[in-house]
Formats: sequence, structure tokens, C-alpha cells
Amino acid sequence: MLARNITVDLIRTLAIVLMVIFHFIYDLRSFGYVAWDIPDGPGWKQFRYVILTLFFICVGVGLAYVHGKKTQWRGFFRRFVQVLLGAALVTAMSLVMFPDNWIYFGVLHFIALASVLALPFARRPMLALGFGLLFLIAYNLGVIHSSWPFIYIGQWLPSYANDFVPIIPWFGIVCLGVFLGHSNWLARDPLKYIALKPWQAWPGRHSLLIYLVHQPVLVGFLSAVDMLK
Repeated sequence: MLARNITVDLIRTLAIVLMVIFHFIYDLRSFGYVAWDIPDGPGWKQFRYVILTLFFICVGVGLAYVHGKKTQWRGFFRRFVQVLLGAALVTAMSLVMFPDNWIYFGVLHFIALASVLALPFARRPMLALGFGLLFLIAYNLGVIHSSWPFIYIGQWLPSYANDFVPIIPWFGIVCLGVFLGHSNWLARDPLKYIALKPWQAWPGRHSLLIYLVHQPVLVGFLSAVDMLK
């Protein structure tokens, strides 16, 4: 079994904490407690980008860390199925709760696909770096539209989804994560000397579970508060 990388766990924990904060504020807006323009207003959109960047860097790092020497097919398929089932659950719940804005390609959908696409780069950090930069540059030059490839089936999809993660440019971030996963800096685990209690690293080690349950918990809590008003 591979040793835990404390630095990666803490980066993933930070992403989880920021995500919960972001969604809690989003839920406060949905319940009418605040009038902030979240998720698409100035500042909030950039806040979401920071969260996604942290998550997707960790996806790439994880691929390099686990599969960088030899592809662990059994572990890969187990994790892939878990993420895919989580994505299907998100889509099903969104169809029931938000039929006009259902989620067809959100964070978990992206992670499932990006994991498959980036796996061939897991042992090729320089190739991952090259492709990562290529995708980011192509996106910023307008060569590839962020709606690709969904632009071709747009008539069957909602015009606005409650969560949407474009393959481009975010796959480029995953590729950069693969490159970072092979770096000597990360291999040294620079944050390993931080004295952590088990609960402090727990979120980063169980990010999928937290991702799936945190919104029902937050919405349930605010619904209960709303009923007591």
C-alpha cells in the first residue's frame, strides 16, 4: 500500500472546505437569506475556479502517484465505478429537483472522464505537461470552445445547468496535476512535518463521500431552520 502524501491530503481538504463554504452560501441565497450573485457573479465565479483547480490538480496528482510506475487496473476501475455511480446519482437527483437545470456533466462526470483520458499520461509527466499547456493555450486563444463537444447536442440539454465543468480547459489542469505528481517537490511531501490530528486530514481522504452528502445535509439543515421560523 502506498504511503499517504500529507501535502496532497491537505490540498484536497482545503478544496473540500472551500467547496462546502461555497455551497453553503449558494444555499443561503436559494433560501433567501442573502442576495449575493453566486455562483456566477464577480468574485464568486473566480472562487469556484480556485476550488475546481485544487480538486483537478489532485486528480492528476493521484493518477501519477498511484499509477506512475504501473497501472493498478483493479484500483482504477473500482474508483472509476465509484465516481461514475456518484455522477449518475447527482444527475438523477438534479432531474428531480431541478428539471429545467439538471446536471448532465458536473464535477464527478468530469473526474470520471478525465481519469480515463489522463491515465495514459500517468507515467509520462513531460507529455502530460505538454498536453496540459496545449489545452490551456488552445482554450485561451479561442481555438476550442468550452461547450465542446456538448455544443453538438445542445438541443437536448438545458441552456443552463446547476453545475457544468467544460472538458476544455479543465482537462489541461488535470494534466498539469499529473506532471506535478512526478515532481521532486511533491515527492518530498513538504507538509509532512505538520502535526495533524486524524480528523484534520479525514476530509481529504474521503472527498467523494463528503461531496455526495454535504449538500443534502446543508439543504436539510436550512429547510429545518426555515420551518422553525
